[in-house]
Amino acid sequence: MTIRLRLTLWYTALLGATLILFSVLVYALLAANLWTQVRQNVVRQADDIVGLLTQQLLRTQQLIVIRDSGFGFPELDLFTSGAGAQVINADGTVYMRSENLGEMVVPNYRSALDQIRQSKSHIYYTKNPKNIPFLVYSKPLVVNDFVLGAVQIVQPIDSVENTLNQVSRYLILGTALSLVLAAIIGALIAHRALAPIGAITTTAGGITRTRDLGQRLEITDQASEVGQLAATFNDMLDRIQKLFDTQERLIADVSHELRTPLTSMQGNIELLQRMVAAEHSPVQAGGNKGAVLRETLSEVEQETNRMTKMINDLLLLAQADSGALQLQWAPVEMDTLLLEVFRQTKRMADLRKGPGALDVRLGHEDQALVWGDQERLRQLLLNLTDNAIKYTPEGGTITLSLTNEEGWVRISVRDTGIGIQADNQAQIFDRFYRTDKARSRELGGSGLGLSIVQWIAQAHKGRITVESATSKGSTFTLWLPESHNQSSNQSAPNPTWAATNPLQFNSAYSQSPADLPK
Repeated sequence: MTIRLRLTLWYTALLGATLILFSVLVYALLAANLWTQVRQNVVRQADDIVGLLTQQLLRTQQLIVIRDSGFGFPELDLFTSGAGAQVINADGTVYMRSENLGEMVVPNYRSALDQIRQSKSHIYYTKNPKNIPFLVYSKPLVVNDFVLGAVQIVQPIDSVENTLNQVSRYLILGTALSLVLAAIIGALIAHRALAPIGAITTTAGGITRTRDLGQRLEITDQASEVGQLAATFNDMLDRIQKLFDTQERLIADVSHELRTPLTSMQGNIELLQRMVAAEHSPVQAGGNKGAVLRETLSEVEQETNRMTKMINDLLLLAQADSGALQLQWAPVEMDTLLLEVFRQTKRMADLRKGPGALDVRLGHEDQALVWGDQERLRQLLLNLTDNAIKYTPEGGTITLSLTNEEGWVRISVRDTGIGIQADNQAQIFDRFYRTDKARSRELGGSGLGLSIVQWIAQAHKGRITVESATSKGSTFTLWLPESHNQSSNQSAPNPTWAATNPLQFNSAYSQSPADLPK
């Protein structure tokens, strides 16, 4: 059963129940009012006639006197109401009848005698031989505490029943027509309201058939729930499209990155094979074979190390994307950690560029405590200093500093290197992105270091920002919430919150986050 049909049936059923309840209530109130009026009318007429008779019977207390005296009923009142009247004694003998009763014998009028003898009124419904319904009301005629008989008012009620029957027919017909109209209007409203859902289904089917993720829904009313659903669907398509684009770019980048070291390794292996073949040749080629062999093996080792590092970085990001990477949360003294990174950076700089080639400095350093994974934070800082060493020429300076600012711990890595162009700064955290790919490969970079830096920062509910100018250097700043903002018994932040969306490494980038101190 479709949602459209369900909505139509529910709408029709609800309206039908409401109309039926309303019709029953109207009919019940009308019937109660009409029957109350009829009863009040016959009781009033009976009381009037009994009052007139009682005045004449106070002396003789015999009904025969009334008949012989020529007593007359209030014919105008009876004629107006359509009712008839008759006077009977305690034995059921009819002494007087109104003219409008004619020759009609009131059916079962003696059934009221038992109540009359007990000075009680009696009312019942009956029909005459012509099947006309009547209401018969009997009022005891009591004189000086002695029951002489009764006055019976005979009221036709066919008009009341006809009125109620006609009203019931109108209500039933009106309810039926209303339900038909409600079903038609409900179907039209449901069709119009669910039209965007049909468009969503059509668009989803079109994407499945054509594999075109560029299709989008046209949203005319974003305020409605269906409009919000369509907007959410479009947002989902945007994210899926970005995911597929990222996946395709990742596959292309990984293939390209692996092809270069594999090609180099293959060439070196072929060189080694030729050297081995030359050793067994009758004619020995000259030259220093040992030096060539060592150089070849060194190149193979370098390419193998670069491939291993890239694969490890890819594995780390894949675990972060899937949520399988768990961080070890504990208080971390950032001043102590920064001092260790500073010493390690000096050793790395001396090893790569030569002793004293780079001036690695420790700038301003406050004491600071954060809640996080010490080894991942160490990896983040080493990735930043490693980039600074790669892109800072000899004679340059690398400065590490730590300050506390309004509940945030700010760690800066500033260098005097080649800098980053403004157009490239928004993309440097993308995976495999390089401003100078050839030079980055020569320096051993894989293009994944800053992606890992961003993930670790976001996993610690922090942020990484960059300020750079070409030929003037770059400053990478890590912002982390200070530990005193979290109670000691508070549960650790979700370590995978930043990895729930594999696209967030390519998300919007901000030079100066609004939620951080200026």
